[in-house]
Amino acid sequence: MGEPMGLVIDGAVVAGGGGSYPVQNPARPAEVVLEAPAASPEQLDAAVAAARRAQPSWAAMAQDERFALVRKAAGAAGAAVETGDLARLLTREHGKVLWEAQFDAGTIGGMADAFAPLAAEVLAGRVMEGRGRTTRVLPEPHGVVAAILPFNWPVSVLGNKVWPALLMGNTVVVKAPPTCPGAVLAVTAAMAEALPAGVVNAVNGPAPELGRSLVAHGGVDMVSFTGGVPTGRSVMEVAAAALTPLVLELGGNDPAVIAPDVEIDEALADKLFSAAFLTTGQVCMAVKRIYAPREKVGDLVEALVARVGREVVGDGLAGEVTMGPLHRQADRQRLESMLEDARARGAVVHQPARLRPEDAEAGGHFVSPAVVEGAPEEATIVAEEQFGPAVPVLGYETLDEVVRRANDTSYGLCASVWTSDPDVARRLTGALEAGTVFVNNHGTVAMDHRAPFGGWKQSGFGAELGPEGMLAFTRPKTILEFPAAEVR
Repeated sequence: MGEPMGLVIDGAVVAGGGGSYPVQNPARPAEVVLEAPAASPEQLDAAVAAARRAQPSWAAMAQDERFALVRKAAGAAGAAVETGDLARLLTREHGKVLWEAQFDAGTIGGMADAFAPLAAEVLAGRVMEGRGRTTRVLPEPHGVVAAILPFNWPVSVLGNKVWPALLMGNTVVVKAPPTCPGAVLAVTAAMAEALPAGVVNAVNGPAPELGRSLVAHGGVDMVSFTGGVPTGRSVMEVAAAALTPLVLELGGNDPAVIAPDVEIDEALADKLFSAAFLTTGQVCMAVKRIYAPREKVGDLVEALVARVGREVVGDGLAGEVTMGPLHRQADRQRLESMLEDARARGAVVHQPARLRPEDAEAGGHFVSPAVVEGAPEEATIVAEEQFGPAVPVLGYETLDEVVRRANDTSYGLCASVWTSDPDVARRLTGALEAGTVFVNNHGTVAMDHRAPFGGWKQSGFGAELGPEGMLAFTRPKTILEFPAAEVR
């Protein structure tokens, strides 16, 4: 059995008032990684109340002092990742390979320094003179922020939400992802130890009722949620009852458009592979569909199959393994169903990777990464977000056609254009319907924290990162100053 973890409430690490539940290793589901704490309703109330008590003095603190404390907390979080070997814990509870877990958890320490200049820029506000008055527009914090995390990159997303919220003067109640809460709870405890009591709190539990109760809580002033579209709709519905402001970062069905001028080679296949299969394909901004000129589809499939063939699937802690299991059994079953649907519709599913023999009988949520050739547009692997290690390669005849097909989705998170022709790049980046469009790259490794990230259509609401992401954690106050009138 794994070691118990604690909730973080008002500066203390406490046991779950609702008991505990086992968190299992996706590579070996019989292995219990840890006993996770389940928050009681009273503990949720206590966490929100602690955040409310702490918020006025936190917001009133001098900016330099608040920023210094946030940086101190970031340093404590980074140290906890290293000294507590949290990357290995994250691999065991999540399934991702160790190098990725090290990157996911390891970024938390440096994020505050990256966000601080953006926050300072936004906090300066705007001052306008003229027409007999001085107009000031100042951002003020919402108050208590509920930060609801996904399972796929839990520690990095924790940093994306908590550091901007704190820098802007809010306090936070974190809801950890229930299927892999360990690293998040440990990092949040380290943060809280470096901050005034109640500034950062963390709750956790196995059932969706906890998230709904947090969003609906009368003490919560703003919600920042990352997760799937169905859950995002539910969050928005609950928040609407109290008109609670929110930011939703949801799923995607990202197209990658290979322009006619692009040479199909090993380097292109390697970049597309990384963009599609990072985290075993469980990334909202991963490439989900690849469009290539029809005459180049065969060459691209061949190059991708060769690249996928180098993969070793298995336990993410094993040195030779390059791709871990899917996080949940239901996700594995859903993806397998999508691949069967593609085969039934005449597609060829290439799965050349190798499953590590030692993991073959462990009952893990393994899926051999797939390149799908010849799937029609109505196949679920094309029409829906697969959120797993499979990507369809689709042919097109004209740029107008590929734009229409790429945009024919309810999603609009990211897209990418691959070309050396600047005219084609400008044409396609302008025509693709997505909040972020990459050129000659795609995904997590290509992001710029100085720019906003948010989806169009059903891929989200509001923005994270950039000055816009900092502003999302504030509400504007306009102050109109006129000269004092002479009293007679």
